[in-house]
Amino acid sequence: MSLQKLLVTDIDGTITHQSHLLHDRVVKALHQYYDSGWQLFFLTGRYFSYAYPLFQNFSVPFLLGSQNGSSVWSSTDKEFIYFRSLSRDFLCVLEKYFEDLDLIACIESGASNRDVYFRKGLGKTSQELKAILDAVYFPTPEAARLLVDVQGHLSEEFSYEDFAIAKFFGEREEVKKIMDRFIQSPEVSSQVTMNYMRWPFDFKYAVLLLTLKDVSKGFAVDQVVQTFYKENKPFIMASGDDVNDIDLLSRGDFKIVIQTAPEEMHGLADFLAPPAKDLGILSAWEAGELRYKQLVNP
Repeated sequence: MSLQKLLVTDIDGTITHQSHLLHDRVVKALHQYYDSGWQLFFLTGRYFSYAYPLFQNFSVPFLLGSQNGSSVWSSTDKEFIYFRSLSRDFLCVLEKYFEDLDLIACIESGASNRDVYFRKGLGKTSQELKAILDAVYFPTPEAARLLVDVQGHLSEEFSYEDFAIAKFFGEREEVKKIMDRFIQSPEVSSQVTMNYMRWPFDFKYAVLLLTLKDVSKGFAVDQVVQTFYKENKPFIMASGDDVNDIDLLSRGDFKIVIQTAPEEMHGLADFLAPPAKDLGILSAWEAGELRYKQLVNP
C-alpha cells in the first residue's frame, strides 16, 4: 500500500514554547521527517512576517499557514497559495462593541498588505498590555516597523482595503466579554469565524481571533489537500495545543494533543504529548510515524 504523508502542526505551545526560537532537536527531527517522505505544513495564528523567521534557515520545503488559516505560503514556489480577507468596512461594525472594555484591539492587514499590525488600546491598562505584547512581538526596532499604534478610530486609520484577522488581547474575562458581545450580534457572528484561546506565552491572558467566515486551520488543511493531493488524500499527522487547533486536529488521521491544552481537548488525542518546553512533540511524532507504518504494512 502506498500513501503520501502530511505532517501538520501548530507552532506556539506545540513545537516551541519560545517566541523566536525552535529547538535544534525539533528542527533536526523535521528535516529527518521530510527526508523520510513527510511533507511539512506549519499552521499558526501568527502573522506571516512573525512566523517565517522560525523557518527561514530550513533546507527542506515546507508550507506555512498564517493568521489561523487566512493564507498559506509555499517555500518551494516562494508564493502564496491563497489569501482570505475581511473588508475594511467591517471595522465600523466591530467598533460598535468596544465600549467599556480593557483590551488591545489588533487588526492585522495580512501578507498581501505588507503585514502591517494596527493596534488600538481600549481601557485603563492598555499601556501595560501593549508592553506585554511588545516584549514578544516587537522586541526590536526592525520588528516594530510593522506596528501602527492607532490614536483615533481603527476604521479611519486602517489604510488597506481588507484585512486578514482581528485579534483582541487582554485578561481572560475581558476577552470573554467582547466575545459574548460578538456572539450575541448577528451582524458580527454571521460574518466571521471566532476562536477564543489562551495566550500561549502567559495563560493569564487570552486572545480572541476573528477571521472571515469558514476560514480556520481546518479550512487551510482542506485547501492544501485539494491543491496538492487532488483525489489522493494523504495520511495526516496533526498536532495542536489550544481550541483554535480543534478543527485542525479533526482533519488528522493521527491526532496529537499537548498536555497543556485545555482538558476538554485531551479526549481528542491519539497521543497526549508532554509540554513543548520538554520537547514532547518528538515522542508524539515517533508514535505517529509508527501508526503510519502499521497502516501501510499491517
